[in-house]
Amino acid sequence: MTNANARSAANSLRAQLEESNPPDLAQEFIAQLDAYYAHPSSSFYDNKIERLFYEQKLRHLGFKPYPKDGLVTFGASGTDMCDRQIVFKNSETKAEKSEDEAFRGRQRRQGTAIIDFVQLDILHMKKRIGDKAEFTFAKTDEGEFAFEDAAQVRKVFERSGIKFAITAKPDGILDYRGQQLLFEYKTKATGLIAMNGKLDFKGADSHHLRQVTAESILFGINEGILLYESTEKPSWFSDEENKSVPKTRKTWADGKPKPDLRAFHFKITDEMREDLLNDLAEQARLVYEKTLPKMTIEMTGKCAFCAFKGHCKSQLTAEEKAMLVEAERRYATSSLAGKYDHKNLREYLSDMDLEEATEDE
Repeated sequence: MTNANARSAANSLRAQLEESNPPDLAQEFIAQLDAYYAHPSSSFYDNKIERLFYEQKLRHLGFKPYPKDGLVTFGASGTDMCDRQIVFKNSETKAEKSEDEAFRGRQRRQGTAIIDFVQLDILHMKKRIGDKAEFTFAKTDEGEFAFEDAAQVRKVFERSGIKFAITAKPDGILDYRGQQLLFEYKTKATGLIAMNGKLDFKGADSHHLRQVTAESILFGINEGILLYESTEKPSWFSDEENKSVPKTRKTWADGKPKPDLRAFHFKITDEMREDLLNDLAEQARLVYEKTLPKMTIEMTGKCAFCAFKGHCKSQLTAEEKAMLVEAERRYATSSLAGKYDHKNLREYLSDMDLEEATEDE
């Protein structure tokens, strides 16, 4: 999968979001959540419902290995990886393990913990707000709530003679008036204002859109909801008149708190599914042929969560190093200096000998 193809697929899906999706479905979901969390009993769980939830969690504790069929298996949440990372991940290359910033560990823990309670809350909504709760969890064939391990699926696909598998365990499959919807939940720790600004400008994250496209392939469901929640909340009381709070940091406007929840209703087409399957087939081919693709500037935008950065850099050719260094110089003297793409490239080059790369050029 080239980065250009990834951007094209994401743009195509955004176009679908803008052109064909009614905006009210996401708004209805937010309205249901708000009705529940405003309810005076939302902080109190029903013992029977809570027990069912945790008993299901306990049933699925433990490691579940993939079948030993020799096929490259793509997790739905990992379908936006760079081509080089996929090759390293599916080879004998060991992932790099090193200590991280402590707050990042706490941030990961926070996101993992919150989704459990969001799922538990959705299970309680019918009891608390009655008919206002039109979004509920579907049930699996085994009678369990359709989320995470209970809903996990792995299927094998073939494109142009190349076999590979995709697996997913979604945050949920919702039932809405008899229609099934995919549900994915994401936390944002960048802050309330930053989250709203980014979502207003770019919409749902491109890698999240690829994830739900993969889930659509597996479950045969072509619609769903992406829910974003800021872990920063508005001031308990309005801060609009608080002169000690800068205008750019105020969390209330026009007498109302700024949204800490944002939902996007997506619709996946057959073309989107085919595009993704073709991309994954090409990545699987690289793995089977043990071919490490050439480094590109765009790939440096995917390094933040990659566990193979050191291996990747050690495999760079002199030509690739020179190309990256020259690209950084162009960024530094352009209007993009210091912007997101430039920062990613500089981070990738941060521990490389730039003078040596220039000499190689």
